[in-house]
Amino acid sequence: MVQVRFVSADQSFFVLGGEGRSDWVSNALRAGTAKVRTQELVFHTLVSLVVGDERVRVVHAFASKYGSRIVKEWYSNPSACLRLDLQGSPTLRGVVKGEGDATTTYTEWLAGKKGYYAGVSEAFDSASEEYDFTISHNYINTWIRKRSISELLRLVKPEDTLLEIGCGTGAEAVEIAKFVSQILATDISEKMIGILRKKIQARNLTDKIIPLKISAADIAQVSSVVGGTKVQAAYSFNGALNCEPNLGRFVEGLSHILIPGGHFICSLRNSFCLSEALSHAVVFQFDRITPRKTSSIMVSTGGKQVPAFPVMVSVGGRDIPAFYYTPGVFAELFEGRFTLQRIIGLPALLPPAYLSDYYVRFKNVGSILEKFEWLLGGHFPFNRFGDQTLFVFQNR
Repeated sequence: MVQVRFVSADQSFFVLGGEGRSDWVSNALRAGTAKVRTQELVFHTLVSLVVGDERVRVVHAFASKYGSRIVKEWYSNPSACLRLDLQGSPTLRGVVKGEGDATTTYTEWLAGKKGYYAGVSEAFDSASEEYDFTISHNYINTWIRKRSISELLRLVKPEDTLLEIGCGTGAEAVEIAKFVSQILATDISEKMIGILRKKIQARNLTDKIIPLKISAADIAQVSSVVGGTKVQAAYSFNGALNCEPNLGRFVEGLSHILIPGGHFICSLRNSFCLSEALSHAVVFQFDRITPRKTSSIMVSTGGKQVPAFPVMVSVGGRDIPAFYYTPGVFAELFEGRFTLQRIIGLPALLPPAYLSDYYVRFKNVGSILEKFEWLLGGHFPFNRFGDQTLFVFQNR
């Protein structure tokens, strides 16, 4: 997915390629079709090359919309000009949203009697094409990703084989693969894995990243798929384990795959976020101070009964329940097989990702908070009340 400037006229979009040999230009012309995504809609189009007088008119339209300086700097000859003719009616984008966007209650979802894993898989399948765009265009999400990867890289070596749980479209795997020998990247969504396979081929990473469609609860199957190979470290970022109701089976399987002393680094959405509560309080939205504190339920996992907060989230236009825990309860699930080494608020002071647009407006003030994040995020009480919590466990 590429973000480009455009002008529209006569039921068509017109785009200019700053470099005529750009991959996206070549791919669009070769395929003859393209999807155009605006803020809310997806348009299906036929692609053709624009030349002659029509191209001149498009360049003038770009200059009127974006300014002659932009056109001169980015779209001077021999840039390519493409015409994207609309085909049919647009559809709504299946973007990844959050707990504030779901319209189905947990009780209503239970009444639908849909299998949990099937529902999660379908939701992330539907969001797969939008996933990279949604995450990369959210400042808080990119900050969280950067901090998470930095903590992981402190613990791994270039010769290590890593295991990722909930790899999504592989953004983290592609970045981390630069620093390790190999990554076994797993996810429950077939379409997420499909996009990762395309990235692997495009970047010539077939020897570095092995994509596998496996749920977190079935992570023990990785051993048989890769010939019994054990891994030196595992990771799971951005709350993937909030969508795994059988954490006990996951913990047991993971402990067998990791070498003794191997690390597991994961982030989990919290049941209470202090910056979220304060953000809503200052604008007098007192009814949204604790949106994650729904009525708790007791879930059985690993032979233990622990409290969880089922929170409905919207993913790809589908509502699914995610299970939020307090940091203490989540850490308790790993007792007996893992040793907890560190807890970090992620972020502890910055607002949650769904408030990123508001945060960016006050970025100058926010930059100060980001400095304190690195200093305070790993210390009590800040490490207990972030949007997410980053856990560092060591296999016994």
